[in-house]
Amino acid sequence: MNSFGRCCKEIFGKLRNSPLAVSPNKNPLTFLKTRNSYFKQNLCSFQGENKEELKIDYEAIVKNDKDLENKLKVIILEAEVLRQEGHAVPPVSYFSSEQWKEALNLPTRSARRRYFEFLFKLSKTTENKLAKKEKKRLEWEELKKKKSQEPKIDETFEDFALQHDLQHNNILLRIYDTTINQMYNNRLIQAIMFGQKLVIDCGYDSNMTRRENLNCAKQLMLLFSENRFHDDPFDLYFCNANQRGDLMKYVNKFMPTLYEPWFPLNVHSCSYLDIFPKSQLVYLTPHCREELQEFDHEAVYIIGGIVDKMNSEPLSLAKAKREGLKMAKLPLDRFLQWGAGSGKSLTLNQVTSILLDAKKTGNWEIALRHVPRRKLMDYNQTDGTKMNSFNMRNERHSTKKWIPSANIKFGNLGYNRSDKNEEKRRLLKIKSILNE
Repeated sequence: MNSFGRCCKEIFGKLRNSPLAVSPNKNPLTFLKTRNSYFKQNLCSFQGENKEELKIDYEAIVKNDKDLENKLKVIILEAEVLRQEGHAVPPVSYFSSEQWKEALNLPTRSARRRYFEFLFKLSKTTENKLAKKEKKRLEWEELKKKKSQEPKIDETFEDFALQHDLQHNNILLRIYDTTINQMYNNRLIQAIMFGQKLVIDCGYDSNMTRRENLNCAKQLMLLFSENRFHDDPFDLYFCNANQRGDLMKYVNKFMPTLYEPWFPLNVHSCSYLDIFPKSQLVYLTPHCREELQEFDHEAVYIIGGIVDKMNSEPLSLAKAKREGLKMAKLPLDRFLQWGAGSGKSLTLNQVTSILLDAKKTGNWEIALRHVPRRKLMDYNQTDGTKMNSFNMRNERHSTKKWIPSANIKFGNLGYNRSDKNEEKRRLLKIKSILNE
């Protein structure tokens, strides 16, 4: 245990006799002041001698703000105390500057506790990956050592040609991952020259929380990937992209070569109104009343890059009305029957997959197969009645009892047919077994 852990353990042992052990009085502000002053007093001895050991860049996190620095030190102590109590909290050395900033922005202790639990699971996942990697490395070194100890055999050309495997004679051409990536990138380059345009409006990062921005960035990464794998991809445009905003920082983290000149993606900080004619733009928003009847191959569709788990305001509808653009929504209600309690919201990559199939086939029934089945109502294919998950599970696992056919002559099953009484006894025995 390091000195920081020992310090926190001593402070935690003093908590029984501290002012924090007493229930808060009627005035909550007095209780909060007492708690903060107690933590600050006990942290004074810890700050100087452990600052180098923790390697926390206070200047990058709090930017010379003394109040934030004191709050950060209280949160550090809080994390270590929770860890000493046995809660799922990673060690303090695991935290990065961005993670400490996120912990500072969380308003309540329960929210920080949930965030610490998330980081703990993330740290364990990383540890398991490193352990598996180290195990594979040791196995590979042991295998190389065994091969080096084996006597070398001079292989002739005839022996090489007669042995068929990946390291010898093979009729299959080996295709590398770089070749596959070049093929997918060539598709996107052809789409840039001749394909239909699709705009992702990235101007909602200020309307989303950090977690929503992170989730949106993951969806944008999946959107680019699914569009890249399609036979006839879109020419993607990320408009209103603020490189200093949280959204584009996370997108750049998931796609490190985003701003490279050879990367087949158009990223613009300006609006789509400055790039395309206003008559071609169609804003896809779920809050619109007008449904998209047919896919227009000449239109430039716009998808709002927003994840609105906390904010359910029709921001995309208001923006499209403010800019005077055409609006439409996907014909989900016309072709799908939604299940009870399931939301109608779709991710950005799912909407893009629907548009890709609609462009290729022109059939909405085929295109809407990308809607998750958990959001739809389950129907029995025979009588059309709704089946819940309990009845479907019982139907899958039910086993029917075997009933013999009436055409079977049980008298012919015996080997000794000369004795009729023995055949009757055998027949009665078989019938009694079947009745059981």
